[in-house]
Amino acid sequence: ALMAGDQLLEAGCGVTFFEQTKSVGRKLLIAGSSGLNISNDLPLPEFAAQYSMPAPWVERMMAAFPPSAWLHFVQDKLGLETFVGTSGRTFVREMKAANLVKRWTDRLKEKGATFFLGFTWLDFKSAEHLSLTFRNPEGVEETRASDATILALGGGSYLPTCAHSWMEVLSAKGIAVEPFRAANVGYQVAWKKEFLKEVDRKPLKNVTLRTSRGVRAGELLVTAYGLEGTPIYFVGEQGRAPIDLKPDLSKQAVLDRLTELRENLSPIRRAKKKLNLSEAALALLFHHAPAQALETVEGLANVVKEFPLELGSAQPLSEAISSAGGVRFSEVTENSALRAFPRVFLAGEMLDWDAPTGGFLIQACVAQGVLAARGVLSLRDE
Repeated sequence: ALMAGDQLLEAGCGVTFFEQTKSVGRKLLIAGSSGLNISNDLPLPEFAAQYSMPAPWVERMMAAFPPSAWLHFVQDKLGLETFVGTSGRTFVREMKAANLVKRWTDRLKEKGATFFLGFTWLDFKSAEHLSLTFRNPEGVEETRASDATILALGGGSYLPTCAHSWMEVLSAKGIAVEPFRAANVGYQVAWKKEFLKEVDRKPLKNVTLRTSRGVRAGELLVTAYGLEGTPIYFVGEQGRAPIDLKPDLSKQAVLDRLTELRENLSPIRRAKKKLNLSEAALALLFHHAPAQALETVEGLANVVKEFPLELGSAQPLSEAISSAGGVRFSEVTENSALRAFPRVFLAGEMLDWDAPTGGFLIQACVAQGVLAARGVLSLRDE
């Protein structure tokens, strides 16, 4: 929404924002509470391959507003320094979203934008003229006329008390939607209490997770309910999900290191001395490896390279970083307008798409904001 408004203001349009909460950019603020990841340094073809949406949409997004354009906007328009972390993710230097949101809203206000906070969108009517209905902070319904509107009402994540009533409104108008489902979410694991007492909220560093959905390297965070982290977000699914706790070494190399010690040590103590495993990985082996696997160095080498993890169910939508589901792409034109209502445009997580964390979610949202703004401008040019 912010990017769409920015583009329209640059083109000389009058722009009014209506926001349900009492502050702008709530999801940015939540996402940036522990480090605002705004992009990724993957080559463009690999970047584009991260999205689960129709290929023509990905192509339009990348052409209209590629990652380089977004970084240019953050650095030159908002005056924020960025850097690329060791994981390839791009962050704002100060690691928080508050300043980005403030600078952006200040920029929009300076260009003439008006903000109405605490206004809940209820409906729209599009007959001869377009009108929007809101509930204001006092609980009174208000109707506002508009030449065109961009709906950026969000997806289903981070909103445990939201009924997602916009889906009901659009469905009632004959617009096809897919129910929200959790994405980029942790999975449950039946941890032993003794294990959690040692390593709750500690990471399994430099591991590889494998499921039928694929293989992904990275860091997994142990939580009271199970595991979360990039590998889980990419390939997590209920069922068997073996972990390679030492992916930089072959099984033979692991075995060689375990056997090169001449001291009479147990296999787990050998691992502690020679494998440079994280605290969480050692605790995982001690508490959750099959007992017979810890009796010999061969058995330990096997579970280090293929720890027999079982993932339970995914965490609920309210705890997901993002959501899949929303309005089907078949319901919108290439200009982001609803086919049934050509002056109503959609952007962001209202649409049925998904991507992993790592800068891909925010990139798609701002690019779709650009596309929606261009769609509005195309009406003006008709």
